[in-house]
Amino acid sequence: MYRSVIILMFCLLIGFASNAQKKYSIKSKKAIKNYEMASEAYRQMDNSEALKYLDGAIEQSPDFIEAWLFKADVLHEMGKTELEIEAYLGAINIDGDFFSNVHFNLGNAYLKMGEYQKALTKYQDFLALPNNSGRNQILAQKRLETCRFAIKSIANPVDFKPVNLGGNVNSEFDEYWPSLTADEKLLVFTRLLSGEKEGAEVKIKRQEDFYASQRNDSLWMPAEPLSLVINTEKNEGAQSITADGKYMYFTACDRAGGYGRCDIYYSVKEGNVWSEPINVGKPINSKDWEAQPSICADGRELYFVSNRKSGKGKMDIWHSRLIETLKDGKQRWTQPANLSINTTDNEMSPFIHAGNQYLVFSSDGLTGMGGYDLFKTERDSDGKWSDPENLGYPINTFNDEIGLVINAKGNKAYFSSNRLKGKGKDIFSFVMPGNLQPQSVSWLKGNVLDAKSKNPVAASLLLIDLMSNDTITQIKSDQTDGSYLLCLPSDREYIFSAEADDYLFYSKHFEMLNDQEKLNPQQLNIHLDRIEKGKEIVLRNVFFDIDSWDILSKSEIELTRLYNLLLTYPKLKIEIAGHTDDTGTENYNLKLSNNRAKAVCDYLIIKGIDETRLSFKGYGALYPIADNETEEGRSLNRRTEFKVVENQ
Repeated sequence: MYRSVIILMFCLLIGFASNAQKKYSIKSKKAIKNYEMASEAYRQMDNSEALKYLDGAIEQSPDFIEAWLFKADVLHEMGKTELEIEAYLGAINIDGDFFSNVHFNLGNAYLKMGEYQKALTKYQDFLALPNNSGRNQILAQKRLETCRFAIKSIANPVDFKPVNLGGNVNSEFDEYWPSLTADEKLLVFTRLLSGEKEGAEVKIKRQEDFYASQRNDSLWMPAEPLSLVINTEKNEGAQSITADGKYMYFTACDRAGGYGRCDIYYSVKEGNVWSEPINVGKPINSKDWEAQPSICADGRELYFVSNRKSGKGKMDIWHSRLIETLKDGKQRWTQPANLSINTTDNEMSPFIHAGNQYLVFSSDGLTGMGGYDLFKTERDSDGKWSDPENLGYPINTFNDEIGLVINAKGNKAYFSSNRLKGKGKDIFSFVMPGNLQPQSVSWLKGNVLDAKSKNPVAASLLLIDLMSNDTITQIKSDQTDGSYLLCLPSDREYIFSAEADDYLFYSKHFEMLNDQEKLNPQQLNIHLDRIEKGKEIVLRNVFFDIDSWDILSKSEIELTRLYNLLLTYPKLKIEIAGHTDDTGTENYNLKLSNNRAKAVCDYLIIKGIDETRLSFKGYGALYPIADNETEEGRSLNRRTEFKVVENQ
């Protein structure tokens, strides 16, 4: 495209000169001959040869302005921006009015180098010229805004002290696209391998593969290839993993059975083994280009980049929700929705934070420092994304910044760069400035085990917001070892439950409200009891008003779970037991606990459970499970339980 523009410019220059009744601005036949030889070399795509002839033309006729302009454009195409600037200045020194776009092009070159004040001046010079209209005028206005934003940002930098992750992660090859688990114990990244040896010879080869590093305390261990099942002789890259590290979504191109040139695939980890990758399929993948997935913490929402024609711009960010996972492992997703933050240009590298409300992405269509900048946007309770906010200088620079992830706590970011001290493109981390941090997310991890045998149990784990009844997280524990990890966003109250066939469910209450200790990561091993006579379960999410047996509405989720258990196992008979702490008289506590147990029974009967399957009893403060000397202990003693009476 750019080459066609240059050739068109030659025609315009020749036309301009012809109007003055001469083909070129100089008369030297030798200089003109060199210029035309340069044109032929350029058409043959030999830029080096073209530059040699252009230098000859300029040496023979230093005022040959067309040669200076041609040289600048060839240098632009070769990415030699500093020399490109010198060539444009050479043309302007001869005649600044000869070709008005020279000021616009020079402004672009200064912008690419981060010379914002000089770029601003050249855009102003371009806009001040008469008869300027069209696309370049619009772009110059936009880039003036970029220069002003950049100058202001440099004067007000954000705190940014990047740290190289070191030789166990970074190598002589390029490393990029980091992704990590919520507990920051596993880092997965893409490595670009090249120049590998094959026998006695060095075979020039460029191949993207996945590598992983485990963290031991504060030290990242030597990175190793992630999986021979996933890594192939072709390229794999731009991966994203769920908070527990059990699911990975990634980009692969030109695969057999693909829908377009590049598709999104996923693999599942059981124990230490990754499954054969599966194409996510329609409607996410299409005949267009789909890449750069970002999976949310529990794997139920996916963000990705596509150039599908129904979007707003060139590359857009899209969003889809998981409907179900079928028995063969394939997934069904909703029709992707185009995000409101997309522009008519390019949006890339989405990253959804563990709290599922904070999105980082790159854009060259929003006001920034030039090229691609990193932005953040936050989703409100209605699902609407806020206006994007630039992450600021020097996180963003005149270079392209693409790809950044943030840990669950929200205080540390990981990214790759070749503009900092390293071996090519390396992975770095830095402390996220306070005003840019997402809401902190804690995590809960452990193993789900059979209470008697201690064998692992593949259980369904649910985290539900008590206030909204929304399911925040829905995952399964690993069937090989029972392990799980899920995120706990702050400032909420949760029900957490574990369920498995032929087992009594487990439930727990989490209140992540203004208590720093509760915001710390937690370890919780869950021991599930099989449905057997005499087994007891505490209903930790059944709540009553103080000194009352009126069931609070937020108990609905827990009681529905008990109701469903009774429906699933029609021969199951249970006793509901009420317990209190030791405050109050014995008679009062017995009456209160008995009425609370009865209220639960009545609820189940109204829902349709046969009353012959239910009994109730209040035990007052007779059977404490914690010390009544503390408020925390008394709170644990105030509880409702059920016991299996019969299951035949």
